[in-house]
Amino acid sequence: MSPLDFVPLAPNEQNAIGVLGGLGPYAGLDLVRALFDETLASHDQEHLPVTLISYPGQIPDRSPWIAAPEESPSPVLPMVEILRRLDGVGCSVAGIPCNTAHAPVLFDQLRDALELEGRSMQLLHIVDTIVDLIRERVPDAQTIGVLATTSSIENRLHEIGLEAAGMDAVVPDAAVQAEVQASIFDDTWGLKAKSNPPTPKARAVLLNAAAHLREQGAEAVILGCTELPLAVPEPEADGLPLINSTRALARALIRATHPAKLRPLADSLAAARPVASPI
Repeated sequence: MSPLDFVPLAPNEQNAIGVLGGLGPYAGLDLVRALFDETLASHDQEHLPVTLISYPGQIPDRSPWIAAPEESPSPVLPMVEILRRLDGVGCSVAGIPCNTAHAPVLFDQLRDALELEGRSMQLLHIVDTIVDLIRERVPDAQTIGVLATTSSIENRLHEIGLEAAGMDAVVPDAAVQAEVQASIFDDTWGLKAKSNPPTPKARAVLLNAAAHLREQGAEAVILGCTELPLAVPEPEADGLPLINSTRALARALIRATHPAKLRPLADSLAAARPVASPI
């Protein structure tokens, strides 16, 4: 056999973690990094098998379609196709690093498509993972603030999950929410345009919004868009716990596939990476 001959990698082993990336691209990368960070490993070979597929140009913006599906191109079919490919290469579980994509009108179609095709790959819901992390980090917290896209706020995506878990949600007032939305989507300083490094303005807006939610009684704040931890990666701000939705999803993906490899939460929080672009 030539050294260059193809050798299949565990063709019958369905144990990899799948990442449906590109929504946006840096959020997908951040989830893969979080998977590595949250894994107990001292050598290359001890890390987990991960497959990231990032085809951002093929997936239309989720928010316009959720608001007006008859007027906007649908992201459903291209997202289903990527999930099929993840299943086909041996992923037993998959996550989507985009909170907005978990609105029921979209997420339910993705999960239903997998079930109708008889695929065994599990698709995790990011809000479920966020609730689990809140219970683990701040089990006594009752009032939780939410920073997210305007689409997620209008659809009460996180609020519904928090209320089902017996917690109360607070969201920014209209003026602050407009700033949060701009911190994600503004073409000149928002996180979609300036992901690495994030702009000081985006970071300042998000920290001010977290303080605004604290004033409304929030005992912890969800960074409920996977772009937001790019600007605010630390686990707390002035003592206020920040619930990183990307980290929540990463920990849940590991727990679902290789629970013995999951890093203890205390170690994870202590090792949270420093801010890349301080103000």
